[in-house]
Amino acid sequence: MAPFVARGNLIVIGSEVSILTIDTTTGILKHASIPPLSENHAEKTKQEPQTENKQPDKISQNTNSEDNSHLNMGTCLALSMCASFLAVCTSDKNLTVWNLSSMDVLKQWKAARKVSSLTFISDSSQLLVADKAGDCFTYSLNDPTGQGKLILGHLSMLLDVVVSSDNKFVITSERDEKIRVSCLPNAYNIHSYCLGHTEFVTSLAFIQNNLLLSGSGDGTLRIWDYLDGKMLHTENLKETSDQEMEKAVRSVVVFKASETMSIAAVLLDRIKTVFLFKIIGAETKFQRQTLPFVAQPLEAAFTECGSLYVLTDSASNPIEYFGKDESFLYTLGESAIVGNLIANPSHLKIVQECVQTCNGDLKPLFKRWFDNVQVYRERKIEQQVKPKIENSDVTSSPKRLRVE
Repeated sequence: MAPFVARGNLIVIGSEVSILTIDTTTGILKHASIPPLSENHAEKTKQEPQTENKQPDKISQNTNSEDNSHLNMGTCLALSMCASFLAVCTSDKNLTVWNLSSMDVLKQWKAARKVSSLTFISDSSQLLVADKAGDCFTYSLNDPTGQGKLILGHLSMLLDVVVSSDNKFVITSERDEKIRVSCLPNAYNIHSYCLGHTEFVTSLAFIQNNLLLSGSGDGTLRIWDYLDGKMLHTENLKETSDQEMEKAVRSVVVFKASETMSIAAVLLDRIKTVFLFKIIGAETKFQRQTLPFVAQPLEAAFTECGSLYVLTDSASNPIEYFGKDESFLYTLGESAIVGNLIANPSHLKIVQECVQTCNGDLKPLFKRWFDNVQVYRERKIEQQVKPKIENSDVTSSPKRLRVE
């Protein structure tokens, strides 16, 4: 659920109708409109994406259906590792892939359902698409048929999907607190589970080798050895004063500063603060820095040099730039690129439209528990007491004697 992403020195912003790319080294801005799906694409979508074993030939649109229409999915973006390809999926299930060097559209599909997360496999030949019904499809950029294939499914809504650098594992997180590690390409083989979160898992990111960082609605960050499904560290973002507050992690983005150190930017839902964590070594030591904001931070992205850009819901200044020093302490700075972007009314409009797509509330993801046991007990007591009262009334009445 990220309409604001970065790879290398490139930042991409996406709305429901257009995309905007920014080269942070040269300052070059490129704009492209998202083409609507043609009638040919609409006809193709009548044939549902096929499974690996071709059984059945068609996948029903009602499979694993969940009513999450109240949750604003927004526009999803994904950049390939080489930063040459961009995938965009809008809320109307329009899935489009661009070649960024020429800004030409390479592929276009109609997704089976609303998409919650996108990611490229490392060689950029395939695109993984996770949707709100709990299914994950793979789309090949080299397949002339243009059909997506179902590779795995959950019983709950998928919120994020990532692929290991060696392309051996696909890791998915869901609304039902679970993180699943599946094999690639045969994702029906489940390698491990990472269990420990008590609420939905919104975001996944790799920090080192086989170490995975996850953020959740329970207000914690957790580090996992995903190969063994072992939890190594838990960082609680809740203070003692807000234990009862729903302090959900909105998203987590990671910058790998070295082989042994990573910087994680953590955004919380309805909290005007960005937490920066310096994660050092295999012992996963955390050092925290807090960045306060006037507006609500919505998305964040690191560039190749470690600079941090944050998208907020401010109408006049929607993008904030943070530079770093040698010790990776971040401070608010001024960026000529951001200034030129905001000064252009047409570009500013795209950014504001992007803000509207991701300005959703995570509150609908929390499960609501209802205590119907107490009501049942009260009714049972009433049913037990009522016959006793009726019987007592009968026995207490005087007997009538028969007179002959």
